[in-house]
Amino acid sequence: MPSGLKRFLRHRRAAFVSTLLCCLLFFAVLINARDQLVFIFMPGTQVGTVAPADNVLICKTCHNSSDSSRPVSIYKDWSGSMMAHSARDPIFYAALAVANKYNSVAGQAFGEYCIRCHSPSGWLAGHSEDFTGQSLVGSDFDGVQCDYCHRVVNPLQPDTTAPPLTFPVPGYGNAMHVMQRTSTPKRGTLDSVAAPHSTRYDAFQSKSEMCGVCHDVSNPFYAIDPTNQAPHEYLPIERTYSEWLMSSYATMGDSGTCQSCHMRASPGYASVYFRPAPRPAVHKHDLTGGNTFVPDILPDFWSGLDTAALAQGKLRAVATLQSAAAMSVVAYPLGDTVIARVTVTNLTGHKLPTGYPDGRRMWISLVGRDAGGSVVFQSGFYDPDSALLERDAQLKIYEAKRGLTAARAASYGLPPGESFHFVLNDTFMFDNRIPPKGFTNAGFAQRLASPIGVFYPDSQYWDVTRYVLPATVKEVTATLYYQTISREYIEFLRDENSGNLEDWNQWGDKLFAAWQGRGKSVPVAMNTRTVNVSTTRVDDELQLPLTVRLLQN
Repeated sequence: MPSGLKRFLRHRRAAFVSTLLCCLLFFAVLINARDQLVFIFMPGTQVGTVAPADNVLICKTCHNSSDSSRPVSIYKDWSGSMMAHSARDPIFYAALAVANKYNSVAGQAFGEYCIRCHSPSGWLAGHSEDFTGQSLVGSDFDGVQCDYCHRVVNPLQPDTTAPPLTFPVPGYGNAMHVMQRTSTPKRGTLDSVAAPHSTRYDAFQSKSEMCGVCHDVSNPFYAIDPTNQAPHEYLPIERTYSEWLMSSYATMGDSGTCQSCHMRASPGYASVYFRPAPRPAVHKHDLTGGNTFVPDILPDFWSGLDTAALAQGKLRAVATLQSAAAMSVVAYPLGDTVIARVTVTNLTGHKLPTGYPDGRRMWISLVGRDAGGSVVFQSGFYDPDSALLERDAQLKIYEAKRGLTAARAASYGLPPGESFHFVLNDTFMFDNRIPPKGFTNAGFAQRLASPIGVFYPDSQYWDVTRYVLPATVKEVTATLYYQTISREYIEFLRDENSGNLEDWNQWGDKLFAAWQGRGKSVPVAMNTRTVNVSTTRVDDELQLPLTVRLLQN
Protein backbone atom coordinates (compact mmCIF):
# COMPACT_ATOMS: atom_id res chain seq x y z
CA MET A 1 0.00 0.00 0.00
CA PRO A 2 1.43 3.44 -0.91
CA SER A 3 2.64 5.29 2.16
CA GLY A 4 0.59 8.40 1.24
CA LEU A 5 -2.58 6.34 1.46
CA LYS A 6 -1.41 4.72 4.69
CA ARG A 7 -0.99 8.14 6.20
CA PHE A 8 -4.39 9.22 4.96
CA LEU A 9 -6.11 6.12 6.36
CA ARG A 10 -4.24 6.39 9.66
CA HIS A 11 -5.56 9.88 10.23
CA ARG A 12 -8.95 9.37 8.56
CA ARG A 13 -11.95 10.89 10.31
CA ALA A 14 -14.45 11.44 7.54
CA ALA A 15 -14.93 10.39 3.92
CA PHE A 16 -17.80 10.30 1.53
CA VAL A 17 -18.42 8.79 -1.88
CA SER A 18 -18.97 10.64 -5.09
CA THR A 19 -21.27 8.22 -6.94
CA LEU A 20 -20.85 10.05 -10.24
CA LEU A 21 -17.06 9.82 -10.31
CA CYS A 22 -16.74 6.71 -8.10
CA CYS A 23 -13.88 8.23 -6.16
CA LEU A 24 -13.29 9.17 -2.55
CA LEU A 25 -13.38 12.71 -1.27
CA PHE A 26 -10.84 12.85 1.46
CA PHE A 27 -10.76 14.30 4.89
CA ALA A 28 -8.07 13.26 7.36
CA VAL A 29 -7.90 13.75 11.07
CA LEU A 30 -5.07 15.74 12.59
CA ILE A 31 -4.73 15.11 16.31
CA ASN A 32 -2.88 17.32 18.80
CA ALA A 33 -3.06 17.98 22.50
CA ARG A 34 -5.83 20.55 22.20
CA ASP A 35 -8.18 19.58 19.40
CA GLN A 36 -9.13 16.95 16.89
CA LEU A 37 -9.28 18.82 13.62
CA VAL A 38 -9.88 17.95 10.01
CA PHE A 39 -7.63 18.96 7.14
CA ILE A 40 -8.26 18.23 3.49
CA PHE A 41 -6.14 15.62 1.78
CA MET A 42 -4.36 17.03 -1.27
CA PRO A 43 -2.81 14.89 -4.03
CA GLY A 44 0.90 14.95 -4.72
CA THR A 45 3.94 13.49 -3.00
CA GLN A 46 3.03 12.70 0.58
CA VAL A 47 4.83 13.10 3.87
CA GLY A 48 7.69 10.71 4.57
CA THR A 49 7.86 9.20 1.08
CA VAL A 50 11.01 10.98 -0.15
CA ALA A 51 14.49 11.60 1.22
CA PRO A 52 14.82 14.72 3.38
CA ALA A 53 15.91 17.89 1.62
CA ASP A 54 19.60 18.72 1.55
CA ASN A 55 20.64 21.68 3.67
CA VAL A 56 21.24 24.82 1.60
CA LEU A 57 24.73 25.17 3.11
CA ILE A 58 25.74 22.11 1.12
CA CYS A 59 24.72 23.91 -2.07
CA LYS A 60 26.49 27.07 -0.96
CA THR A 61 29.82 25.25 -0.99
CA CYS A 62 29.90 25.15 -4.79
CA HIS A 63 27.39 27.79 -5.84
CA ASN A 64 28.75 30.86 -4.09
CA SER A 65 32.04 32.68 -4.55
CA SER A 66 33.24 36.26 -4.35
CA ASP A 67 36.43 35.44 -6.30
CA SER A 68 36.65 38.24 -8.87
CA SER A 69 38.18 35.89 -11.43
CA ARG A 70 35.27 33.44 -11.11
CA PRO A 71 32.32 35.07 -9.32
CA VAL A 72 29.37 32.80 -8.52
CA SER A 73 26.31 34.53 -7.12
CA ILE A 74 23.61 31.84 -7.20
CA TYR A 75 23.47 31.25 -3.44
CA LYS A 76 23.97 34.93 -2.60
CA ASP A 77 21.17 36.05 -4.89
CA TRP A 78 18.81 33.37 -3.61
CA SER A 79 19.58 34.22 0.04
CA GLY A 80 18.40 37.80 -0.54
CA SER A 81 15.09 36.69 -2.06
CA MET A 82 11.72 36.23 -0.42
CA MET A 83 11.77 32.61 -1.63
CA ALA A 84 14.63 31.97 0.79
CA HIS A 85 12.64 33.50 3.64
CA SER A 86 9.09 32.36 2.97
CA ALA A 87 9.26 30.27 6.17
CA ARG A 88 10.81 33.15 8.17
CA ASP A 89 8.40 35.86 7.07
CA PRO A 90 6.81 37.34 10.23
CA ILE A 91 3.75 38.39 8.20
CA PHE A 92 3.27 34.71 7.35
CA TYR A 93 3.47 33.69 11.01
CA ALA A 94 1.09 36.42 12.15
CA ALA A 95 -1.42 35.45 9.45
CA LEU A 96 -0.90 31.76 10.26
CA ALA A 97 -1.78 32.42 13.91
CA VAL A 98 -4.95 34.25 12.88
CA ALA A 99 -5.94 31.35 10.61
CA ASN A 100 -5.36 28.80 13.38
CA LYS A 101 -7.40 30.90 15.76
CA TYR A 102 -10.50 29.74 13.90
CA ASN A 103 -9.55 26.06 13.61
CA SER A 104 -11.97 24.87 16.27
CA VAL A 105 -14.81 27.01 14.91
CA ALA A 106 -14.35 25.76 11.36
CA GLY A 107 -13.34 22.19 12.25
CA GLN A 108 -10.29 22.50 10.01
CA ALA A 109 -6.55 22.60 10.60
CA PHE A 110 -5.86 25.59 8.37
CA GLY A 111 -2.21 25.99 9.31
CA GLU A 112 -0.87 22.83 7.71
CA TYR A 113 -2.22 24.00 4.36
CA CYS A 114 -0.33 27.29 4.74
CA ILE A 115 2.95 25.63 5.70
CA ARG A 116 2.70 23.37 2.65
CA CYS A 117 3.45 26.43 0.50
CA HIS A 118 5.83 28.37 2.74
CA SER A 119 8.04 25.43 3.76
CA PRO A 120 7.57 22.62 1.23
CA SER A 121 10.54 20.61 2.52
CA GLY A 122 9.26 21.02 6.08
CA TRP A 123 5.84 19.82 5.00
CA LEU A 124 7.30 16.79 3.18
CA ALA A 125 9.26 15.92 6.32
CA GLY A 126 6.06 15.93 8.39
CA HIS A 127 7.05 19.00 10.40
CA SER A 128 3.84 20.82 9.57
CA GLU A 129 1.53 18.43 11.40
CA ASP A 130 2.06 20.85 14.24
CA PHE A 131 0.10 23.44 12.30
CA THR A 132 1.45 26.36 14.36
CA GLY A 133 4.85 26.11 12.65
CA GLN A 134 6.70 25.43 15.92
CA SER A 135 8.04 22.08 14.69
CA LEU A 136 9.91 23.51 11.70
CA VAL A 137 13.65 22.95 12.10
CA GLY A 138 16.93 23.50 10.28
CA SER A 139 16.60 23.98 6.56
CA ASP A 140 12.79 23.98 6.86
CA PHE A 141 13.22 27.70 7.52
CA ASP A 142 14.93 28.15 4.16
CA GLY A 143 11.52 28.15 2.52
CA VAL A 144 11.57 27.47 -1.20
CA GLN A 145 15.13 26.22 -1.19
CA CYS A 146 17.64 24.70 -3.59
CA ASP A 147 16.97 21.01 -3.06
CA TYR A 148 13.21 21.47 -3.30
CA CYS A 149 13.33 23.24 -6.68
CA HIS A 150 15.97 20.95 -8.15
CA ARG A 151 14.13 17.75 -7.19
CA VAL A 152 10.61 18.78 -8.14
CA VAL A 153 8.93 16.80 -10.93
CA ASN A 154 6.13 17.88 -13.27
CA PRO A 155 3.13 16.90 -11.11
CA LEU A 156 0.87 16.31 -14.11
CA GLN A 157 3.48 14.13 -15.86
CA PRO A 158 5.47 12.44 -13.07
CA ASP A 159 8.24 10.03 -13.97
CA THR A 160 9.36 6.88 -12.19
CA THR A 161 11.78 8.74 -9.91
CA ALA A 162 8.79 9.94 -7.83
CA PRO A 163 6.82 7.72 -5.45
CA PRO A 164 3.57 6.43 -6.98
CA LEU A 165 0.71 8.85 -6.46
CA THR A 166 -2.37 7.73 -4.56
CA PHE A 167 -4.36 10.06 -6.78
CA PRO A 168 -3.22 12.06 -9.81
CA VAL A 169 -2.61 15.77 -9.33
CA PRO A 170 -5.61 17.48 -10.97
CA GLY A 171 -3.89 20.76 -11.91
CA TYR A 172 -1.04 23.12 -11.19
CA GLY A 173 -1.40 24.95 -7.90
CA ASN A 174 -1.99 24.63 -4.16
CA ALA A 175 1.56 23.30 -3.62
CA MET A 176 0.55 19.87 -4.92
CA HIS A 177 4.18 19.17 -5.64
CA VAL A 178 5.62 15.87 -6.82
CA MET A 179 9.20 15.10 -5.79
CA GLN A 180 11.78 12.53 -6.82
CA ARG A 181 12.58 10.12 -3.99
CA THR A 182 16.32 10.69 -3.78
CA SER A 183 18.37 13.83 -3.26
CA THR A 184 20.19 13.23 -6.57
CA PRO A 185 20.28 13.73 -9.44
CA LYS A 186 19.76 17.45 -9.29
CA ARG A 187 17.41 18.56 -12.05
CA GLY A 188 18.24 21.57 -14.18
CA THR A 189 18.06 23.14 -17.61
CA LEU A 190 21.26 21.64 -19.02
CA ASP A 191 21.64 18.21 -20.56
CA SER A 192 24.90 17.29 -18.86
CA VAL A 193 26.85 19.06 -16.16
CA ALA A 194 30.17 18.06 -14.61
CA ALA A 195 29.53 18.30 -10.86
CA PRO A 196 30.25 16.40 -7.63
CA HIS A 197 26.63 15.24 -7.74
CA SER A 198 24.74 13.63 -10.61
CA THR A 199 22.57 15.91 -12.75
CA ARG A 200 19.56 15.51 -15.00
CA TYR A 201 18.03 17.70 -17.68
CA ASP A 202 14.36 18.41 -17.04
CA ALA A 203 12.37 20.70 -19.34
CA PHE A 204 9.98 21.40 -16.44
CA GLN A 205 12.71 23.50 -14.80
CA SER A 206 12.31 26.23 -17.42
CA LYS A 207 8.51 26.24 -17.62
CA SER A 208 6.09 28.58 -15.88
CA GLU A 209 4.14 25.53 -14.72
CA MET A 210 6.92 24.89 -12.20
CA CYS A 211 6.14 28.27 -10.63
CA GLY A 212 2.42 27.64 -11.00
CA VAL A 213 2.61 24.77 -8.49
CA CYS A 214 2.84 27.36 -5.72
CA HIS A 215 1.55 30.51 -7.41
CA ASP A 216 -2.04 29.48 -8.13
CA VAL A 217 -3.71 29.19 -4.76
CA SER A 218 -7.34 28.35 -4.03
CA ASN A 219 -9.11 27.53 -0.80
CA PRO A 220 -9.64 23.74 -0.69
CA PHE A 221 -11.88 24.09 2.36
CA TYR A 222 -14.53 25.56 0.04
CA ALA A 223 -14.04 23.11 -2.84
CA ILE A 224 -16.58 20.44 -3.73
CA ASP A 225 -13.85 17.85 -4.33
CA PRO A 226 -10.30 19.20 -3.88
CA THR A 227 -8.82 15.77 -4.53
CA ASN A 228 -10.05 15.80 -8.11
CA GLN A 229 -10.68 19.48 -8.88
CA ALA A 230 -7.94 21.63 -10.40
CA PRO A 231 -7.18 24.60 -8.13
CA HIS A 232 -8.38 27.13 -10.70
CA GLU A 233 -11.86 25.61 -10.50
CA TYR A 234 -12.71 26.80 -6.99
CA LEU A 235 -12.48 29.75 -4.63
CA PRO A 236 -9.38 31.79 -5.54
CA ILE A 237 -6.84 33.26 -3.13
CA GLU A 238 -4.07 34.01 -5.64
CA ARG A 239 -4.08 33.59 -9.41
CA THR A 240 -0.65 34.72 -10.61
CA TYR A 241 -0.02 31.61 -12.74
CA SER A 242 -3.51 31.71 -14.25
CA GLU A 243 -3.12 35.41 -15.03
CA TRP A 244 0.07 34.56 -16.93
CA LEU A 245 -1.47 31.52 -18.63
CA MET A 246 -4.36 33.63 -19.97
CA SER A 247 -2.01 36.38 -21.22
CA SER A 248 -0.07 36.70 -24.47
CA TYR A 249 3.14 35.93 -22.57
CA ALA A 250 2.12 32.27 -22.44
CA THR A 251 2.37 32.15 -26.25
CA MET A 252 5.91 33.61 -26.43
CA GLY A 253 7.87 30.46 -25.64
CA ASP A 254 11.01 30.79 -23.52
CA SER A 255 10.97 34.59 -23.74
CA GLY A 256 7.59 34.81 -22.01
CA THR A 257 7.98 32.46 -19.04
CA CYS A 258 8.08 33.42 -15.38
CA GLN A 259 11.77 32.49 -15.37
CA SER A 260 12.53 34.84 -18.28
CA CYS A 261 11.58 37.78 -16.06
CA HIS A 262 12.26 36.60 -12.51
CA MET A 263 15.40 34.55 -13.28
CA ARG A 264 17.02 36.48 -16.11
CA ALA A 265 19.95 34.76 -17.81
CA SER A 266 23.33 36.31 -18.56
CA PRO A 267 26.88 35.03 -19.19
CA GLY A 268 28.65 33.85 -16.05
CA TYR A 269 29.63 30.99 -13.81
CA ALA A 270 27.23 28.64 -12.06
CA SER A 271 29.78 26.83 -9.90
CA VAL A 272 33.27 27.25 -8.45
CA TYR A 273 34.38 24.02 -10.16
CA PHE A 274 35.20 22.55 -13.55
CA ARG A 275 34.15 24.72 -16.48
CA PRO A 276 37.05 27.09 -17.30
CA ALA A 277 35.05 29.51 -19.47
CA PRO A 278 31.86 31.28 -18.46
CA ARG A 279 28.59 29.84 -19.69
CA PRO A 280 26.73 31.94 -22.25
CA ALA A 281 23.58 31.92 -20.09
CA VAL A 282 23.34 31.37 -16.34
CA HIS A 283 19.97 32.04 -14.77
CA LYS A 284 20.14 34.52 -11.94
CA HIS A 285 18.59 32.96 -8.85
CA ASP A 286 17.32 36.23 -7.39
CA LEU A 287 13.64 35.32 -7.94
CA THR A 288 12.75 38.95 -7.38
CA GLY A 289 9.19 40.11 -6.78
CA GLY A 290 7.90 43.37 -5.33
CA ASN A 291 8.41 42.91 -1.58
CA THR A 292 10.43 45.86 -0.26
CA PHE A 293 9.32 45.68 3.39
CA VAL A 294 10.00 42.19 4.75
CA PRO A 295 13.75 42.30 3.88
CA ASP A 296 13.99 45.28 6.26
CA ILE A 297 12.38 43.53 9.23
CA LEU A 298 13.70 39.95 8.96
CA PRO A 299 16.85 40.70 11.05
CA ASP A 300 14.54 41.86 13.87
CA PHE A 301 13.22 38.30 14.13
CA TRP A 302 16.09 36.04 13.06
CA SER A 303 19.81 36.12 13.79
CA GLY A 304 22.61 35.18 11.43
CA LEU A 305 20.97 36.43 8.24
CA ASP A 306 23.02 37.92 5.42
CA THR A 307 21.82 41.51 5.73
CA ALA A 308 23.86 42.59 2.70
CA ALA A 309 22.07 40.00 0.56
CA LEU A 310 18.72 41.15 1.93
CA ALA A 311 19.57 44.77 1.11
CA GLN A 312 20.48 43.76 -2.43
CA GLY A 313 17.25 41.81 -2.69
CA LYS A 314 15.30 44.90 -1.69
CA LEU A 315 17.07 47.00 -4.31
CA ARG A 316 16.22 44.42 -6.95
CA ALA A 317 12.59 44.51 -5.84
CA VAL A 318 12.52 48.29 -6.27
CA ALA A 319 14.03 47.93 -9.76
CA THR A 320 11.45 45.28 -10.64
CA LEU A 321 8.60 47.53 -9.53
CA GLN A 322 10.00 50.44 -11.50
CA SER A 323 10.00 48.38 -14.69
CA ALA A 324 6.49 47.00 -14.17
CA ALA A 325 4.39 49.88 -15.50
CA ALA A 326 4.46 52.65 -18.08
CA MET A 327 2.58 55.87 -17.41
CA SER A 328 1.46 58.83 -19.48
CA VAL A 329 -0.31 62.05 -18.47
CA VAL A 330 -2.22 64.65 -20.45
CA ALA A 331 -3.86 67.78 -19.02
CA TYR A 332 -6.02 70.33 -20.80
CA PRO A 333 -8.59 73.04 -19.98
CA LEU A 334 -12.29 72.28 -20.17
CA GLY A 335 -14.71 75.06 -19.30
CA ASP A 336 -13.88 76.32 -15.84
CA THR A 337 -11.82 73.22 -14.96
CA VAL A 338 -8.70 71.35 -15.99
CA ILE A 339 -8.99 67.72 -17.01
CA ALA A 340 -6.07 65.36 -16.36
CA ARG A 341 -5.93 61.88 -17.82
CA VAL A 342 -3.46 59.36 -16.40
CA THR A 343 -2.86 56.13 -18.29
CA VAL A 344 -1.13 53.25 -16.48
CA THR A 345 0.01 50.39 -18.71
CA ASN A 346 0.81 46.95 -17.31
CA LEU A 347 4.20 45.72 -18.57
CA THR A 348 4.15 42.45 -16.60
CA GLY A 349 2.87 39.00 -17.49
CA HIS A 350 0.18 38.99 -14.79
CA LYS A 351 -2.17 41.42 -13.11
CA LEU A 352 -0.64 44.58 -11.73
CA PRO A 353 -0.28 44.19 -8.82
CA THR A 354 -0.58 40.42 -8.40
CA GLY A 355 -0.22 37.75 -5.72
CA TYR A 356 -1.52 37.61 -2.18
CA PRO A 357 -4.11 40.40 -2.08
CA ASP A 358 -4.31 41.39 1.60
CA GLY A 359 -2.56 44.69 2.31
CA ARG A 360 -0.96 45.00 -1.15
CA ARG A 361 -1.93 48.03 -3.19
CA MET A 362 -0.92 50.40 -5.93
CA TRP A 363 -2.27 53.93 -6.31
CA ILE A 364 -1.93 57.15 -8.25
CA SER A 365 -0.85 60.33 -6.48
CA LEU A 366 -1.85 63.37 -8.52
CA VAL A 367 -0.67 66.90 -7.66
CA GLY A 368 -1.79 70.07 -9.44
CA ARG A 369 0.19 73.30 -9.07
CA ASP A 370 -0.68 76.85 -10.07
CA ALA A 371 1.53 79.31 -11.97
CA GLY A 372 3.42 80.16 -8.78
CA GLY A 373 4.18 76.50 -7.97
CA SER A 374 1.71 76.23 -5.07
CA VAL A 375 -0.28 72.99 -4.69
CA VAL A 376 -3.93 73.71 -5.45
CA PHE A 377 -5.09 70.11 -6.00
CA GLN A 378 -4.06 66.74 -4.59
CA SER A 379 -5.41 63.22 -4.85
CA GLY A 380 -3.80 60.11 -3.38
CA PHE A 381 -1.93 61.89 -0.56
CA TYR A 382 0.00 59.47 1.66
CA ASP A 383 1.17 60.55 5.11
CA PRO A 384 4.45 58.73 5.92
CA ASP A 385 4.13 59.48 9.64
CA SER A 386 0.74 57.85 10.06
CA ALA A 387 1.09 55.49 7.07
CA LEU A 388 -2.44 56.46 6.05
CA LEU A 389 -3.60 57.02 2.50
CA GLU A 390 -6.12 59.85 2.30
CA ARG A 391 -9.40 58.63 0.79
CA ASP A 392 -10.33 61.59 -1.36
CA ALA A 393 -13.22 61.52 -3.83
CA GLN A 394 -11.03 61.00 -6.91
CA LEU A 395 -8.53 58.53 -5.44
CA LYS A 396 -7.53 55.62 -7.71
CA ILE A 397 -6.24 52.51 -5.91
CA TYR A 398 -5.50 49.25 -7.70
CA GLU A 399 -6.25 46.39 -5.32
CA ALA A 400 -8.25 43.24 -4.66
CA LYS A 401 -10.62 42.92 -1.74
CA ARG A 402 -11.91 39.64 -0.40
CA GLY A 403 -14.64 39.14 2.14
CA LEU A 404 -17.33 37.11 3.86
CA THR A 405 -20.89 36.57 2.72
CA ALA A 406 -23.55 37.03 5.37
CA ALA A 407 -24.16 33.30 5.89
CA ARG A 408 -20.48 32.43 6.14
CA ALA A 409 -19.76 35.37 8.44
CA ALA A 410 -22.55 34.31 10.78
CA SER A 411 -21.12 30.78 11.02
CA TYR A 412 -17.83 32.25 12.28
CA GLY A 413 -19.35 34.94 14.47
CA LEU A 414 -17.83 37.67 12.31
CA PRO A 415 -19.33 40.67 10.49
CA PRO A 416 -20.05 40.22 6.76
CA GLY A 417 -18.28 42.27 4.11
CA GLU A 418 -14.65 43.04 3.39
CA SER A 419 -12.27 40.97 5.47
CA PHE A 420 -8.58 40.09 5.85
CA HIS A 421 -9.47 36.55 7.04
CA PHE A 422 -7.96 34.87 4.00
CA VAL A 423 -8.79 31.25 4.96
CA LEU A 424 -12.32 32.14 6.04
CA ASN A 425 -13.24 34.50 3.21
CA ASP A 426 -15.61 32.97 0.71
CA THR A 427 -15.89 35.69 -1.93
CA PHE A 428 -14.02 38.36 -3.87
CA MET A 429 -15.75 41.70 -3.47
CA PHE A 430 -13.60 43.91 -5.71
CA ASP A 431 -10.63 43.56 -8.05
CA ASN A 432 -9.57 46.38 -10.37
CA ARG A 433 -5.97 45.29 -10.79
CA ILE A 434 -4.78 45.93 -14.36
CA PRO A 435 -4.81 42.80 -16.56
CA PRO A 436 -1.76 41.74 -18.60
CA LYS A 437 -1.32 41.99 -22.35
CA GLY A 438 -3.49 39.43 -24.11
CA PHE A 439 -6.26 39.64 -21.51
CA THR A 440 -9.69 38.34 -22.45
CA ASN A 441 -12.74 38.31 -20.23
CA ALA A 442 -13.59 34.74 -21.24
CA GLY A 443 -10.09 33.48 -20.51
CA PHE A 444 -9.90 35.07 -17.10
CA ALA A 445 -13.43 33.95 -16.22
CA GLN A 446 -12.39 30.39 -17.05
CA ARG A 447 -9.69 30.60 -14.35
CA LEU A 448 -11.89 32.51 -11.82
CA ALA A 449 -9.58 35.52 -12.19
CA SER A 450 -11.99 38.08 -13.64
CA PRO A 451 -11.90 41.75 -12.68
CA ILE A 452 -14.69 42.51 -10.21
CA GLY A 453 -16.51 45.80 -9.88
CA VAL A 454 -14.83 47.22 -13.01
CA PHE A 455 -14.79 46.36 -16.70
CA TYR A 456 -11.72 45.93 -18.89
CA PRO A 457 -12.46 45.28 -22.57
CA ASP A 458 -10.72 42.33 -24.19
CA SER A 459 -7.07 43.07 -25.05
CA GLN A 460 -6.91 46.09 -22.72
CA TYR A 461 -3.86 45.97 -20.46
CA TRP A 462 -3.93 49.59 -19.36
CA ASP A 463 -6.22 51.79 -17.29
CA VAL A 464 -7.19 55.43 -17.77
CA THR A 465 -8.15 57.64 -14.84
CA ARG A 466 -9.81 61.01 -15.43
CA TYR A 467 -9.38 63.78 -12.86
CA VAL A 468 -11.22 67.09 -12.61
CA LEU A 469 -8.94 69.88 -11.30
CA PRO A 470 -9.36 73.62 -10.64
CA ALA A 471 -8.84 75.97 -13.58
CA THR A 472 -5.87 77.52 -11.77
CA VAL A 473 -3.80 74.35 -12.25
CA LYS A 474 -0.94 74.90 -14.70
CA GLU A 475 1.24 71.84 -13.98
CA VAL A 476 0.27 68.26 -13.15
CA THR A 477 2.49 65.58 -11.59
CA ALA A 478 1.34 61.96 -11.40
CA THR A 479 3.21 59.31 -9.41
CA LEU A 480 2.35 55.63 -9.32
CA TYR A 481 3.08 54.06 -5.92
CA TYR A 482 3.23 50.46 -4.72
CA GLN A 483 3.10 49.39 -1.08
CA THR A 484 3.87 45.90 0.16
CA ILE A 485 1.60 46.08 3.18
CA SER A 486 -0.90 48.64 4.43
CA ARG A 487 -1.38 49.99 7.92
CA GLU A 488 -4.88 48.49 7.94
CA TYR A 489 -3.55 44.97 7.41
CA ILE A 490 -0.74 45.34 9.94
CA GLU A 491 -3.26 46.52 12.54
CA PHE A 492 -5.56 43.63 11.68
CA LEU A 493 -2.78 41.11 12.33
CA ARG A 494 -1.93 42.83 15.61
CA ASP A 495 -5.51 43.12 16.85
CA GLU A 496 -6.66 39.64 15.78
CA ASN A 497 -3.69 38.12 17.59
CA SER A 498 -4.33 40.00 20.82
CA GLY A 499 -5.07 37.24 23.32
CA ASN A 500 -4.82 34.59 20.61
CA LEU A 501 -3.43 31.36 22.10
CA GLU A 502 -2.27 30.29 18.63
CA ASP A 503 0.09 33.28 18.47
CA TRP A 504 2.83 31.45 20.35
CA ASN A 505 5.54 34.07 19.72
CA GLN A 506 3.47 37.27 19.88
CA TRP A 507 3.94 37.56 16.13
CA GLY A 508 1.18 40.14 15.84
CA ASP A 509 2.66 42.54 18.39
CA LYS A 510 6.25 42.01 17.25
CA LEU A 511 5.30 42.54 13.61
CA PHE A 512 3.55 45.80 14.47
CA ALA A 513 6.59 46.99 16.43
CA ALA A 514 8.93 46.11 13.55
CA TRP A 515 6.61 47.89 11.11
CA GLN A 516 6.68 51.02 13.27
CA GLY A 517 10.45 50.92 13.66
CA ARG A 518 11.32 50.15 10.04
CA GLY A 519 9.54 52.86 8.09
CA LYS A 520 5.99 51.45 8.05
CA SER A 521 6.42 49.78 4.66
CA VAL A 522 7.60 52.81 2.71
CA PRO A 523 5.78 53.03 -0.65
CA VAL A 524 7.88 52.69 -3.80
CA ALA A 525 7.46 55.23 -6.60
CA MET A 526 7.10 52.98 -9.64
CA ASN A 527 6.80 55.77 -12.17
CA THR A 528 6.27 59.55 -12.24
CA ARG A 529 5.38 62.10 -14.91
CA THR A 530 5.04 65.90 -14.90
CA VAL A 531 3.27 67.82 -17.67
CA ASN A 532 2.15 71.37 -18.25
CA VAL A 533 -1.52 72.01 -18.85
CA SER A 534 -2.08 72.30 -22.60
CA THR A 535 -3.25 75.63 -23.94
CA THR A 536 -5.45 73.80 -26.43
CA ARG A 537 -9.09 73.60 -25.45
CA VAL A 538 -10.49 70.05 -25.75
CA ASP A 539 -14.19 69.16 -25.86
CA ASP A 540 -14.12 66.26 -23.44
CA GLU A 541 -17.50 65.05 -24.54
CA LEU A 542 -16.10 64.20 -27.99
CA GLN A 543 -13.60 61.68 -26.59
CA LEU A 544 -14.58 58.32 -28.06
CA PRO A 545 -15.29 55.49 -25.62
CA LEU A 546 -13.08 52.42 -25.55
CA THR A 547 -16.17 50.20 -25.55
CA VAL A 548 -19.95 50.39 -25.44
CA ARG A 549 -21.91 48.11 -23.09
CA LEU A 550 -25.49 47.81 -21.89
CA LEU A 551 -25.51 47.54 -18.09
CA GLN A 552 -28.19 46.95 -15.49
CA ASN A 553 -29.39 50.25 -14.02
